[in-house]
Amino acid sequence: MTPAPVSVVIPTYRRPERLRRCLEALSRSEGVESALEVVVVEDGGPTPEVQALQDLAGQGPAGLELELRILAQPHAGPATARNRGAREARHDLLLFTDDDCAPAPDWVARMRARLEASPGALVGGHARNALRGNPFSAASQELVTFITRWGLTYGPRFFASNNYGLHRADFEALGGFDESFPLAGGEDRDFSDRCEAAGMRFVHAPEALVEHYHQLGPLAFWRQHFAYGRGAYQYRLRRAQRHGAPFRRELQRTLASTRARFYMELVTAPWRSPDAPPRILTGLLLAACQVPNLLGFVSERRRSRRGS
Repeated sequence: MTPAPVSVVIPTYRRPERLRRCLEALSRSEGVESALEVVVVEDGGPTPEVQALQDLAGQGPAGLELELRILAQPHAGPATARNRGAREARHDLLLFTDDDCAPAPDWVARMRARLEASPGALVGGHARNALRGNPFSAASQELVTFITRWGLTYGPRFFASNNYGLHRADFEALGGFDESFPLAGGEDRDFSDRCEAAGMRFVHAPEALVEHYHQLGPLAFWRQHFAYGRGAYQYRLRRAQRHGAPFRRELQRTLASTRARFYMELVTAPWRSPDAPPRILTGLLLAACQVPNLLGFVSERRRSRRGS
């Protein structure tokens, strides 16, 4: 039986150099018959730098034809961009990655194999920090990896949107990503939550690898986790609304389910991971990032209450 064709959707925002690396990595994909559709959605575009990447369309070094389309939209956030890309994609198997990721040559083939074997599932691969000497990048990626592993064991389940895929019918039945999320960092938690509520299986595919080139320094690290806190508040608010419960009750439920073991295992996670050196500094940063996360949560709650 001929393998089903796939479409790769990539949101991007003002990072043409990183996007080029992502597209060049996809052009080296192996195990894809003749062509690979890639739909890039430039949030806040078009810009000449991103539109110039259209020259990567065509036959790549591995003999694969990259069917590349670069679309543009007013700045509305990654959730809206991913939905636009999924609507424009031609195929029934949808893969998602980000502009600062470089998928491995066998990523598409491995994700496709898992999706074909797991109808009705959300398939999540493994993202690895590619900036080995950057402790801030290592800690940020290790946090996501740990939350993924924890969720598969204890719940709630979560896959990050820089490396997952599902069938179009399931994506459309869920209504795609919630476009009311203005920032990255909450919309994929919300999407995973809705997948779980809909009874979808979560299939972990650690063999499907993307290298994550997320350059962070101290200030960028702080800002990222502050934004994660803001997104966490919006996620909890949407979840309370979906369940028809007061936000206070949702927050109480969350606090009651938080285990001391979670934080103990989080800060010691680098010692169990081959991807998180230097381990002592990474562990300290995993503990420290809880501060901007909490501040972002409180800040977004105050902003939301003032707005309402």
